[in-house]
Amino acid sequence: MKKRNRIIALLMVTALTGASLLGCGGSDDKGSEKNPPASDNGKTEQDAPKDESQEVKQGKTEITFWTQDSTTYMGWFKEAVEQFNAQSETVQVNAEYFPNFSDKLSQAFAADQQPDVAFTWQGITPWAKAGKLAPVSEECLTKEEMEAQFYEGALKNKLYDGQYYCVPAEINVESPSLFVNMDLLDKMEKELPASWIENNGPATWEELEQFAKELTIKDGDSITQSGLAYVYSSWEAMFPSLIWQYGGDYRDEENKVVHFDTEEARKAAEFMLKYCKGEDAISDSGTSRYDLFTQGTAAMCVGAPWYASSFDTDAEGLNYQVFNMPAFVDGANPYHVATGGWGYIVSSKTDESVQKAAWEFVKYMTTTEMTESWALGTGALSADKNAFANLQYDPNVGSVEKCIAITTEVLQYGQEDGAYTLDASQLLYTICRQQLRQMLENGDIDTALKTMEAEGNDMIDANLNR
Repeated sequence: MKKRNRIIALLMVTALTGASLLGCGGSDDKGSEKNPPASDNGKTEQDAPKDESQEVKQGKTEITFWTQDSTTYMGWFKEAVEQFNAQSETVQVNAEYFPNFSDKLSQAFAADQQPDVAFTWQGITPWAKAGKLAPVSEECLTKEEMEAQFYEGALKNKLYDGQYYCVPAEINVESPSLFVNMDLLDKMEKELPASWIENNGPATWEELEQFAKELTIKDGDSITQSGLAYVYSSWEAMFPSLIWQYGGDYRDEENKVVHFDTEEARKAAEFMLKYCKGEDAISDSGTSRYDLFTQGTAAMCVGAPWYASSFDTDAEGLNYQVFNMPAFVDGANPYHVATGGWGYIVSSKTDESVQKAAWEFVKYMTTTEMTESWALGTGALSADKNAFANLQYDPNVGSVEKCIAITTEVLQYGQEDGAYTLDASQLLYTICRQQLRQMLENGDIDTALKTMEAEGNDMIDANLNR
């Protein structure tokens, strides 16, 4: 049965009851699966909540700390920051939480009004190149210590010109998980294939596709219940996975360009369209797959580990199971995006004493125990190689613990998404996303591929030469 590590008991008070970590309000439509802007909830900057629960002790160095305002994040960080402030004799952290956090932080850096410390998912190399970030202090972690502690994939997009500028909390995996609504299966009198429990999921895409077709309900050409929801939001993470599984690669680090106008990318796009259009359709094509699942109009969905932590809030009482996705392409390995996600950065614009205090806070927040606690509370995967060595779960029940444990087993197939571009997040979650959505509307694969290649290379050229 489930067992939590000792630090979890101290900090889990509100984390598991929070709202969607990365969908921010229950939808993953506003950003990547693990790289979103914060929720669009109508707040203004003046509404940004501040953590004022701890009085400043005399003689402490105060630092400002920013992150997004999702309920999950605020719930966990308020506990963690309070604990840090209570035990530190020298540093006082003043935390603020923002809606539309991506825009807020970018605007602050552009105006040189950034906080002392931020916890963010954004690509940090443009800020490092511009001299706005401090390299990770050796008093926090040496380069050798970072490379010994964290997964390689979690570090590559934190490195610029031979130095690390961000300490990761997670390794960001995009959509290797399969969630099943067991309540809908019961309603339809369908049995979950027994082998899925034993094998942590279906053995092949063909097996999953066939079961999804049995669970799909249509009214004419319209799908009223998706057998397997995978479309629209964050399916851009599925796109590189398919390219890799077809034997291709859009990344060309040696020449500092990307290639999307390729046969493998064309096959990937055709695969993505096949199952949301026409007679083979198994997924609604116009609504977030996360929303379809939590609203009870999808029997299964493709997703990221953070989904599991969000169901408690967005689908309270939902009886679900979680498995690993098989490879989409017969005979291929189940490649997926696995790269550096959320992590801690420190401004270079603050004075030396404040930077020292900031790195003390970062060091505390990125210990194995703290990243375990944060990951379990939010459904992420800790960037720490030593995390969750003894995590246990019930294989017959969907849970955050099971999702984290089985996803760790497929990390060997994770691929970083192009750190050399200096902004892989913009490449996939802006450029590719926009073109894939346009392709979904008009079916024009050629234009989508040519445009994302041209725009991607323009972005790289601008990043390298600005």
